[in-house]
Amino acid sequence: MDWIIFGLVVTWLGIVSWFDIRKSEIPHSAWVVIPLIGAGLYRILQGDWTLVLLAAVVAAVSERYRISKAFGWEELSRIITWLPLLFLGAFLSIQSSPLSALAIIGFWAAWELKWWGGADAVSAITVSLIWPSEIFIFAFLAAHLIVVFRLGLVSAIREKKISFHRLPGIPILLASVIFLKISCVFLNQIL
Repeated sequence: MDWIIFGLVVTWLGIVSWFDIRKSEIPHSAWVVIPLIGAGLYRILQGDWTLVLLAAVVAAVSERYRISKAFGWEELSRIITWLPLLFLGAFLSIQSSPLSALAIIGFWAAWELKWWGGADAVSAITVSLIWPSEIFIFAFLAAHLIVVFRLGLVSAIREKKISFHRLPGIPILLASVIFLKISCVFLNQIL
């Protein structure tokens, strides 16, 4: 079953990465929302509903302006209104999966601060729901560090200075998932 899920995730991230590289955007939010819902259902079936609750609260907070307009209640557009729900979701999910809960909040915060695009954040949250383990977080960080160091080295050699680069995040997330699977296979061989 794990290999089937891995295949589905790699196929999905591969397609979305192609869009991200080619056009720097995803053609429709369904490309990330439907997998998020699927990952939430999968996590619930695995018995960890608290991470799904946190992801749902984070999704609602990120859509607070639309929710405010739909209900005609301006107070819902303020982040302060949502803080109690965010704290509750974080408190409950940290009990079962601390690093994944913090990662979900971090991915959402990166989007709120405009460091990431919405599709990048939703995709990272989706993968966090599928593999809520420290190994995924380490694979995610390792893939990003490798890309940052490689690009920094290339810019240092070519331009004689280190430059910041704007890269599509979903292909790096895809690399993280592949790195995760390689790590898991390798660790299982050792153990």
